[in-house]
Amino acid sequence: MAFEVYKPRFEKEATVAISKNHLTLNKKLMDKLNTGYVELAFDPDTRTIKISASNNNNGLILNKNKIGARGFFKRFNIDKKGKYSAVYHDNEKAIYVRF
Repeated sequence: MAFEVYKPRFEKEATVAISKNHLTLNKKLMDKLNTGYVELAFDPDTRTIKISASNNNNGLILNKNKIGARGFFKRFNIDKKGKYSAVYHDNEKAIYVRF
């Protein structure tokens, strides 16, 4: 009998998953963002989403690692789904996701 050792997959890169209604941040990004509220922005020319910490309670709620973004997706006509690489800019305290 030949046994294969199971090695769990670790996420080494920062990723954001886009679903129908949510943006989901992986643990690496959650630790860097460290906030309860976020602001979302979109650049239609480069197809880039910017996620930044909101300094007040007027932003979208970051619930565990999910951001409810249905209205944002409808406003900017975003219908992509999947897991995308993200870049965190420390000086801006913002996450950029290009899809």
